Amino acid sequence: MNKLNQMKNTTIIILGIIIFLPQIIKAQSLANSSAKLEGRLNKEKVFADSQRKIFNITSWAGASITELINKWGNFTKKNETPNGYTVYSYETRYYGNSGKYEPGYVVSDQFGNILHQETSKDNRYSYDFTDFYDFYTDKNNVIVKVNIGTR
Repeated sequence: MNKLNQMKNTTIIILGIIIFLPQIIKAQSLANSSAKLEGRLNKEKVFADSQRKIFNITSWAGASITELINKWGNFTKKNETPNGYTVYSYETRYYGNSGKYEPGYVVSDQFGNILHQETSKDNRYSYDFTDFYDFYTDKNNVIVKVNIGTR
């Protein structure tokens, strides 16, 4: 009788696994799909935001430089090119340091045997770059070309 009850219990467990396994797999698949979708949406949002910024800046082509200055404020630099264009530049400089240095150490016993050793870790870095927006204008002060970049 005990063997029969054991077989019934085992059969019920196996049937339960067989019945619910597809639902468990489906739920897991939906969770994975949701995470993948969220990752893709975030990636596309970052791309769209960068493209929107570029579009908003380059869409000034054809407008008057006076309109741009009224909207953005005064420019950083103004240069004349040999072919008659005037270049108005807006620049933003970013610079700084980050990271940290962790010194290494050695732990030894009274006989000079090394018990533990850690090497130093240095992930310090510095950065210095300038984002720029160059607006080329013709003799009528109309923006004819826009350059965007980093130097």
